[in-house]
Amino acid sequence: MDFRLPVSATRFLILHYHIFKNGGSTITSILEREFRNGFATVHGPDDVSVVDQASLAHFVADHASIQAISSHHLRYPKPVLPDTIIFDCCFLRNPLDRLQSLYSYFQNILADDPLCRLARQEPPRSFFKKLIDNAPHLISNVQVTMLASGGAFTRPVDTFDVDVASDVVGKMAIPGLVEKFDESLVAAEYFLKPAFPRLKLDYLPQNVSRPLGGDPSDRQEWLKHSWGLELYATLTRLNQCDLELWRRTEREITRRIDLVPDADQRLADFRARCPTRQAEHTYQRIHIA
Repeated sequence: MDFRLPVSATRFLILHYHIFKNGGSTITSILEREFRNGFATVHGPDDVSVVDQASLAHFVADHASIQAISSHHLRYPKPVLPDTIIFDCCFLRNPLDRLQSLYSYFQNILADDPLCRLARQEPPRSFFKKLIDNAPHLISNVQVTMLASGGAFTRPVDTFDVDVASDVVGKMAIPGLVEKFDESLVAAEYFLKPAFPRLKLDYLPQNVSRPLGGDPSDRQEWLKHSWGLELYATLTRLNQCDLELWRRTEREITRRIDLVPDADQRLADFRARCPTRQAEHTYQRIHIA
């Protein structure tokens, strides 16, 4: 006997976990361009809101046309939604570079926010020293906390949390690294083909911060000079877990791009499709904010 059951169709949904100052504005612009009315940003009522699984499930159920979502308020673990395969995306960054980008952003944005006022009033050394004294959740291992603890800062993270966060990265559909932005997207474009065969991830950088130099070691030397050796050492110590997660994510991105057929040619073609890459192929010089 042969039966045909009235099962629901499977839905493919991209979820972008937008960590502040990790290239999220550029990812959001890609998704908005590619999915148009099928893309949405979702947020809670205030800055510290969390979009939990129940709220997300209601939104997805009520908006059948949505194929991609970006939010600052999504938190891991990845939700389980009925009849839905979720392709999660999250970009990470060297935590020290991220802190400098955070300072530059707060210094330049015109907003009446305590951090913006502080950044406009203080040079980087005193700005970061005040955050160290008063706001450890903003200055210490933010990315491991986001991935391993749902963003809840209840204690200093440790090596166990790094393992949890690394496991999240390894299981991501679209893991990314700001320092390997193009490689991350080329690998994603290839491995997303079965679900999204026409998806193109070339981009025009959005919300770009001032370059510190192309080579990673040059950037760190710049930070040492700007912050001073003592502050640089303190911030490095406070972000040891994030630095380890960053190194492991770099290895995962390298592993994935190495699996892509003709990766070098695909990477060259990808950069040629990006408007700012046609004349400038040394893409490391661009800092995606």
